[in-house]
Amino acid sequence: MFEFEQINHNPAIKTEDYAYEIKGAGLFSRDLLFSLKSPVYVKAGEQVYIQYDLNKSNAELALDYGFVESNPKRNSYTLTIEIPESDPFFGDKLDIAESNKMGETGYFDIVDGQTLPAGMLQYLRLVALGGPDAFLLESIFNNTIWGHLELPVSRTNEELICRVVRDACKSALSGFDTTIEEDEKLLDKGKLEPRLEMALKIRIGEKRVLLQIDQIFKDRELELDILEYYQERRLKDLGLVGEQGDIIFWETK
Repeated sequence: MFEFEQINHNPAIKTEDYAYEIKGAGLFSRDLLFSLKSPVYVKAGEQVYIQYDLNKSNAELALDYGFVESNPKRNSYTLTIEIPESDPFFGDKLDIAESNKMGETGYFDIVDGQTLPAGMLQYLRLVALGGPDAFLLESIFNNTIWGHLELPVSRTNEELICRVVRDACKSALSGFDTTIEEDEKLLDKGKLEPRLEMALKIRIGEKRVLLQIDQIFKDRELELDILEYYQERRLKDLGLVGEQGDIIFWETK
């Protein structure tokens, strides 16, 4: 048996560029040698630190390692979006999602202070497609639809995704028994059991992200009347819209 000092996490280290190796001590030796390459300079006798994982949220850090960080980028909330099987266009939507490396259910990690993750708005617009907008699901658009979904499809579609996401945020927030302010007061009092303190910090972080998501889509609702939608973009591409946004009618002789 052999012993070595535990390798701890240090949030100041911003790289996961470390390596370890276990190998035999020699040709005729049964001993094993363990070596670790540190990503930062370490003086003889100093504690060795590494970065456990740059991408884990505080909830994941607490679950896996038993600690959280004060870094707001560790605060995140996973928004789950699903194409319902009852959707009359379920098969078409699923095919489009899978051809863009997604599936029936989309999981999007929204981080405190950062923009929405890539593909989230496209997936939302896909799930919400219906009515007059369903023509985009026709096979002729198979190779271009994901590009079209990068931009607003129609006012109805954009309004629906805003309402659905905001309702989901409100529902999640209503599931908490306390507000952020009440949680922060508990933290300020101090003398909390370590696990309770971690849980409070995670809960505060998740609430902040939920409020952030709600604000993003609230702001988007205010822009619904000025956004440019697919039909307007298409008319512009065909040269059928003037500089003031008026439709040009060509007269035939």
